[in-house]
Amino acid sequence: MCQNCPIFFGINNLGGVLAIMKFKKATNLFNMDRMIDHLVAFVETRLEILKLDFKEESVRVIAKLLTGSLIVLFGTLFFIFFSVVIAIILNEALDSSYMGYAILAAFFFLILVSVLVIKQTPWYHNKITEITDQLVENSNDTEDERDPEINSNSQ
Repeated sequence: MCQNCPIFFGINNLGGVLAIMKFKKATNLFNMDRMIDHLVAFVETRLEILKLDFKEESVRVIAKLLTGSLIVLFGTLFFIFFSVVIAIILNEALDSSYMGYAILAAFFFLILVSVLVIKQTPWYHNKITEITDQLVENSNDTEDERDPEINSNSQ
């Protein structure tokens, strides 16, 4: 047999076999270190992606809140000025300086009482729950449409 071969399983070359086994263990340790480095890099990358997703979602929510607030503000201003105009028209039609405002105030009071009464019914709670569920489902659908690759990997 070849006595100069590195893989000789004879008794004379037992030290060489041990050296090869130590080399294999050392390379396995290097492979484990590389695997750990890759795992750490993967976790860091995943955390960075989550941070960016959170920032993106935060910006989207803030933009929606700001837009919604502006719509409510200008809608309220329109409603107030339109109500004043209706009250003035009623004042002129009734030849009074306050009856238009009183009629409009009574109308809004009736609406307020109606809303408060309807709010106490089970129908209202069921309807609100249904609408809320639909809004949550719609927001989940838009999230799924935004990034289907990440969502399919996380499931």
